[in-house]
Amino acid sequence: MSDEEIVLYPWRKKVKTLPESFKNPIMNIIRMGHIPKLAATRERIREELGINRKPPTAYKDPNAQKEVEELVRETDLYDKAKWGTREEEESGR
Repeated sequence: MSDEEIVLYPWRKKVKTLPESFKNPIMNIIRMGHIPKLAATRERIREELGINRKPPTAYKDPNAQKEVEELVRETDLYDKAKWGTREEEESGR
């Protein structure tokens, strides 16, 4: 994108790193396929309302959660969204 286009369309400029405030939501999407974690309290409330403790999404199926994480890891999205390197994460740093 040229400098002239950036002036016209400032929201289209490339972002080198994501803001720190995006970290938890993006990590939750990578790990679980959802932004909010499903707390035990919410599961209990869902049950009291007469609906399944877990919604029929990746929460309900651990294999689906693994597939979501695997898909993200296999794409550029993983590296663009991370705040460290794959090696740092795998070594537990």
